[in-house]
Amino acid sequence: METILAQQQNLSFRAVTISDINTIVKLYQQQKTTANSALTNQFGLPFYVAELDSKIVGYSYANATTENDYSLNTIVDVSFSKYSIHESFIRESELFFKKEWQKEHYKNLSASIFHLVNWLNNSN
Repeated sequence: METILAQQQNLSFRAVTISDINTIVKLYQQQKTTANSALTNQFGLPFYVAELDSKIVGYSYANATTENDYSLNTIVDVSFSKYSIHESFIRESELFFKKEWQKEHYKNLSASIFHLVNWLNNSN
């Protein structure tokens, strides 16, 4: 129990920055087993990262489910799956997303994802 508490104290969440994108793409490809292939809109819009001891161990992202709705998902590095990250991470992500994407801005989510994925696929 003490170990879990100590590890959680070193766990932090923050908004995604441009410098996080390479790590996020690698985590996505690791989970999807699509290394070195083009990203699709399923990549979503990453917006929040989980860090353990200043290392990104996961990220959360939004996907448009319909024109007027969205879903939030998380990807956590498989080597950190033994830590209790997922529940607190999704809860924090939901709060952050709702705060930042107020007033139904998620209606533009599909277009945002399309442009991000297109940019990532063509920026190599």
